[in-house]
Amino acid sequence: MLWRVCRGNVFLRQAEIDTPLEDPVTGDQVNKSVFIIFFQGEQLKSRVKKICEGFRATLYPCPETPAERREMAIGVMTRIEDLNTVLGQTQDHRHRVLVAAARNIKIWFIKVRKIKAIYYTLNMLNLDVTQKCLIAECWCPVQDLDRIQQALRRGTVSYQ
Repeated sequence: MLWRVCRGNVFLRQAEIDTPLEDPVTGDQVNKSVFIIFFQGEQLKSRVKKICEGFRATLYPCPETPAERREMAIGVMTRIEDLNTVLGQTQDHRHRVLVAAARNIKIWFIKVRKIKAIYYTLNMLNLDVTQKCLIAECWCPVQDLDRIQQALRRGTVSYQ
């Protein structure tokens, strides 16, 4: 298509990328290719740009002089190194957080079970008319009545 539109005044080099890349939006594996187009003039530039935009290709600038290209390549390499450093630090931090959570997970499960049991028991109680206390009716052994009354008194004293 480029050859016809530009009437043969374009030089194209392309290469397929062997490994599929992950699409950042959908997460699907996508096969991609890379290409570079050499041409002269603003009119050809606008035609090539329209064709690339039609195929949803990502356009990257290419500096004119070798020094600028070298500087751009160094900048890209620096950004890649920085991103790799950030990724490594993120993975290390995530690993440390997960290891710390793994140490405490049994304790958290026990706490959650206790809290659920407390709420289950509290949901079986009724509010009195003044809505200042909960009323419960239950069976208990006669021999434990003194201990239960002492516990209730202790709870009342510590509450006041």
